[in-house]
Amino acid sequence: MIDIDNVSVKYRKTVLKEVTMHADKGECIGLLGLNGSGKSTLLSVMAGLKKPSAGKVVTEGKVGYVTQENALIDELNAYDNILMWTSGRKEDILKALNGPELSILKVSDFIKVKVKNMSGGMKKRLALASVIITEPDILLLDEPLAALDLPAKNDILDFIKAYKSKGGIVIIASHEEKVFSLCDKVYLFKDGTCRSADPSNAVAELLKC
Repeated sequence: MIDIDNVSVKYRKTVLKEVTMHADKGECIGLLGLNGSGKSTLLSVMAGLKKPSAGKVVTEGKVGYVTQENALIDELNAYDNILMWTSGRKEDILKALNGPELSILKVSDFIKVKVKNMSGGMKKRLALASVIITEPDILLLDEPLAALDLPAKNDILDFIKAYKSKGGIVIIASHEEKVFSLCDKVYLFKDGTCRSADPSNAVAELLKC
């Protein structure tokens, strides 16, 4: 469970204003808005990286956060990057990567490739796998499909479906219409405020704002 209760964030100006939302096991929530509308700030607050100026976030379970920038080390290969996130044994890591959930991301196919030699899709798969290997109950995703080709997008969407079907909570900021077809709830962000929207028509609603 994750509960966001009247969360506001202020710096020199208000970035978020009294945002409230709730997600239970197996739910996916989509965050949609223009750049600078507060989506990434809210994800950082949920992840515990930023403190709200007002309100609170209550979570039950471990939170995993995949940023838009991909927190990977260019000079290390895929396996060594995963080791930065977990103290598990090599055989356990490889077993997990080939299990029913993580195998969707196909990281085992490039496990020895250095990040600097990877495509954007490979980097995104690896960043997601590096977080999932820690077995989070709540997954925060910031633009996970940005600048990816169609096969990579489909693999990540398939992974989200599988993660959600096992009771995981997903909070996802995106501009991709396909993402919102997976969402139980969608919130439109504008100037730090948010309101609920129809998941099947969220992008069209944003264009009308």
